[in-house]
Parts: sequence; C-alpha cells; structure tokens
Amino acid sequence: MLSEILIISAKGEVLISKQYRLHETGNASEIFIRRLKDNNQQLLPCVKEDETSFYHIKRGGLYIVGVSRHEVSSILVIELLTKIYHVCKDFCGVFNEETVRTNIVLIYELLDEILDFGHIQIVSTEKLKPYIQSVPVTVRSEDTRDQVATGLFGLEHRITPNQAADQPCTKPRHQEGRKHELFVDVVEKMTVLVNADGTLERAEVNGQINMKSFLTGNPDVKLGLNEDLTINKDEQGYGNHAQLDRCSFHQCVDLREFATTRILTVRPPEGEFSVMTYQVPEDFPISIPFRLITVVNDTDVNRDIDVRLKLRCELPINSHAVNVKLKLPVPKITTNISPQLSGPGQTAVFQSNEKCILWQINKVSGGMEVSGTFRIIAPGRTKSSRLELGPVALDFEISNYVCSGLRIRFVKIFDRSQSLVPPSKWVRLLTLGDSYIFKI
Repeated sequence: MLSEILIISAKGEVLISKQYRLHETGNASEIFIRRLKDNNQQLLPCVKEDETSFYHIKRGGLYIVGVSRHEVSSILVIELLTKIYHVCKDFCGVFNEETVRTNIVLIYELLDEILDFGHIQIVSTEKLKPYIQSVPVTVRSEDTRDQVATGLFGLEHRITPNQAADQPCTKPRHQEGRKHELFVDVVEKMTVLVNADGTLERAEVNGQINMKSFLTGNPDVKLGLNEDLTINKDEQGYGNHAQLDRCSFHQCVDLREFATTRILTVRPPEGEFSVMTYQVPEDFPISIPFRLITVVNDTDVNRDIDVRLKLRCELPINSHAVNVKLKLPVPKITTNISPQLSGPGQTAVFQSNEKCILWQINKVSGGMEVSGTFRIIAPGRTKSSRLELGPVALDFEISNYVCSGLRIRFVKIFDRSQSLVPPSKWVRLLTLGDSYIFKI
C-alpha cells in the first residue's frame, strides 16, 4: 500500500502530490528532493530513509514517485508507476512538465481513481474512461530523450508523420472529427560493448512492437511479420533471416495464425500498449551500426592530452542516425577543452560538473565518417591521469532500421463499424542506443 504519489520536475519542484494516508506522508517530498540533489539526480529506483521507502521512474523529464511506510514489492510499485505514466499519457496525449501543469485537475482525478486509500483499484485506460469528467487540454509534445525510451508515440518531430499520435486517446463525447488512425512502432534498444582493439565483446538487442490506436468501433487488426521469422532457439533456422527469442505477447493478441503464417491478430484496447516484446538470440550475427577509432597522444605529461575520435556509421546508405551523442569522461583535473570538428552540424562542450566531453552530431548517414580532435587542458596531470580517460558512451536514434531484420509485411484493419473514413496506418522502425560503450 502506498502513502503518496508525487510527480516532481527535474528542477525539484513538486507538480503533483496526491496523499492517500495523511498520517504517514510527513515531509516525503522534501526527503526525496534532498536525496535527489545529494546524488546528482542519479538515484536507484528504490531508496529507503528511516522507515519510508521511495520508488521512482523518470519519464518525460519528470520523476513519478511512490512513497510507502509498509513492506511492498518493489517490482509491483515500479509497474504501478509505469501504468500511471501510460494512463496520464493516454489521457493527456503527451507527458511532460507543461502537460502536467495544464492538466493538473485531470491528473488528480486519475490518481484518485487508480488508488483508493493507497490500494490499487483501476489501471486500465478503457476502464477509467467512464469515471473521468475532466476534459484534457492538448499540449504539443517536446523532443525529449526520455519519451523515446519508453513512450514511443510522439517521440520526435522528424519521423512522426503528423501530430495525431500526440493527441489524447480519450476525447469528450461531444467532440467529433477524431481521425481514424493506427500507429505501429517496431523499436529495438541496443546494448553493446566494444574493446579498445575494435573487437566486439558484447551485443544485445531488446525489442518491442508497440501500438497506439485511434480507431473507432474496436476493429480487429492483423499484423503480418516476416514469413521466415524464427521464434525461440528450438526452432530450426537458416541463413541470416530474423530470429527472435523470449517473445511475450499482450493479452489482446490472438496467436492462432502465428505459428503457421506469422500473422498476429490484435484487438487493440484504448491507449498505448506493447503488442510484443522480444530479444535477439546471443548467437545471432548482429551488425552493429557504429564503429569508433580512438587515438590518444599523452606521451609528455607536461603537455595537454590530445584525443582524436573517428566515428564511422555502418548503416545502409539509405538509413541515417540522428541525435548522435558521444560522451567521453576526462581526468578530474581537466579545466577546459579545445575541440576541432570535421564539419557543420556538430558541437562539442566540456561539462565541468560531470568532467566529460559531450560531442553532439545532428545527423550521420550510412557509410559516413565524422571525426573530432579534442585537446584536453589538464594542468599538473600525471601518467595515472590517463586511466581516467574513457570509456566513450554513444547515444543515437536510427529511423527506418532495426538490426534484427524484423519487418511488418502488412497491417490490415477489419472495420466492423463500416466507418465512412478509411483508416490511416503508420508503421515506423526505430533503433536506440541503450548502452553503447567503446573502451579506449
């Protein structure tokens, strides 16, 4: 049972404070904000102080916090906070600070229905809809990185075909003209570790097929995947076709045709949900999208350290990555850097609070190379300062590409309501760098 639900901005401002047990809450928000500042905004999902436990997730640049003075399952609370995030996003369209401020009455109303005296009641958008009276105020989404990690629709302006995916799934009955649209996203997150000599030490891919429906009449949707798709290691595969492992499906998915035709029949509920989650087998030959060559010149301790980074994009020519960011930790005695970059659309700054170089590249196309030379000004350094250099962390977004080879062959909508408006279908592929590390 929970005592309080908080929504806190990145600056430490309490936007929402819903108390369920007044005699147990106390100064919970002040304690969490203090712990957040003391740890430089790097808290574990579950922390405890005295007899109070704090559970949190970060979405859209905001912290959603559950507070409890009782022994509860950490996994249960984190799952509940994630459900709260998805419900708020379904009702409001997007989830960020401006949306929360604009729809504060609606969010309090949702929290009042989701929990009763700290106990979970309703977490389904479809079941909550009849009890919510507040009208959502639509706010245009912002391009935030946290939205991309878990909330895929409305994730950025570059690849979203229109703003329909940012609209609330629930609209007042008197509002007409809701678009007849369906959004399907295939998203894969990569965990990669590359040794200093360029050999691949680890490569993992976790993916999911997400769906958000604006369809009227609750129609069935058929998704056709690769015909030669191999599921689980016990199935016989051949060649380099798509192979998936540890697949799980949403309860609304009918799998009767899947074994023979690789077709998923879905009756989508209200809101956004994951149709399917999966992993790529460890023995599957994954082609990583980026390679990095690093040259470090630190032979003379009386001079600054020169680091040259050359990033090569191994994607097909018709694909490209955006929001590419490289973060290079530097010695703690570093005072500044002097960068030389290979072309326009690139920036490099020294983040003194984190003691690292942040190199940002707007766009990198397949087969393209970008390079940067960084002079690290570190007065009074020693030979051991070299040990503080690296590793390089890479972050990126790749549209129209997934490394597993999974494809959506077709999307068919069986509209029983015979709507006069033909449905629009949008399918998008996206690869994200979850933890992409180069040793140097």
